[in-house]
Amino acid sequence: MRARIWGVAVAMAAAACSPAGDRPERLLLEQGRQYTDWLYDNEYDKLWDRFSPEMRQTFSSVTDLANFASRAVTRLGREQGAVNERVDSAAPFRVYSRSASFDNAPERMLIEWSLTEDGKVTGLLLRPDTEARQ
Repeated sequence: MRARIWGVAVAMAAAACSPAGDRPERLLLEQGRQYTDWLYDNEYDKLWDRFSPEMRQTFSSVTDLANFASRAVTRLGREQGAVNERVDSAAPFRVYSRSASFDNAPERMLIEWSLTEDGKVTGLLLRPDTEARQ
């Protein structure tokens, strides 16, 4: 418990000392990593809580999301090796992109989360990373 509190305190101090322009990018990186962890760990209720109304129409229930996502994650296998991350703006949204290799995938895969300013998920993309081929 103390280690967790200490870790949070260090993270908050580091964030407070960083330039203001870095904070939105850092927050987006943290959100993208968190949502990806939830995806990998089958924590679909947590993802559902962050979904925009449009995303909730795409997946009409947590069960539909779980069926889709669990098949994709199972098919890919475990993430392995180096991960390449980037954040971009695609007004009015922000995009977290993560390129990674997986046990069962013959090529790197790209996961993209499209988010609103308040962190609501407006899009989720999972496809081969065509840029990694070049």
